[in-house]
Amino acid sequence: MLILQMKEKEDHLYAKLEGKLTKKESYQLEHYLIPYMQKKKTKHLICDCKKLKKIDFEGKYALLKTKVTLKKHGGTFLLYDVKDSLKKELIGYRMRIL
Repeated sequence: MLILQMKEKEDHLYAKLEGKLTKKESYQLEHYLIPYMQKKKTKHLICDCKKLKKIDFEGKYALLKTKVTLKKHGGTFLLYDVKDSLKKELIGYRMRIL
């Protein structure tokens, strides 16, 4: 299960990801987060991954689609508080991780 909490401040959108980001849960990013960003014309997305426990291929692909959507509109995408085990999973996806 993935819990997605969002807070908007100026042109920044803060998203807190909690739980598992797998095939079953990745629809939340693809069907809620991305359309929301497009509607609001969000320029910057900052994802708090402190409580993200697991990510699979479909989850990584959903994050990549989110990043590409932002890049098309000149925005930036940042992941922070990512666990070391998940950082290894994201190698090769060229995501900014703090």
